Amino acid sequence: MRIQHLLAAIVPALAAVLLVPSGLARQMDALNNPVRITDKGCSLGFSAVDARYTTVVFGVYNDGSVMHGFDIGGPYKTLLIKPGQEQTLVTYFHPGQWKWACVSRHSTVRRGVFTIRP
Repeated sequence: MRIQHLLAAIVPALAAVLLVPSGLARQMDALNNPVRITDKGCSLGFSAVDARYTTVVFGVYNDGSVMHGFDIGGPYKTLLIKPGQEQTLVTYFHPGQWKWACVSRHSTVRRGVFTIRP
């Protein structure tokens, strides 16, 4: 009898643990947005996305000959990245417009706006 009670308690608990991550994965869509920086410019893979993508992962690749960095939305920025290197920047935004800039040690290479549509 005790084994039945134990199984009755363990099976629902185990099911809850196994089902929660899949439910969260559907709610937390993330977008990969590649950023390529050169000595003369900078490009984002996407300049605007839907509101379901409030988590955006920027893969910032320095394709230039000097160190560059990427800043977006105030608190989010990479360190200066050596030529040929890459850094990943994970951001969390609500719908709106977010200013971004690709920078070198002494200047701004390019500025723009990244939009998360409501």
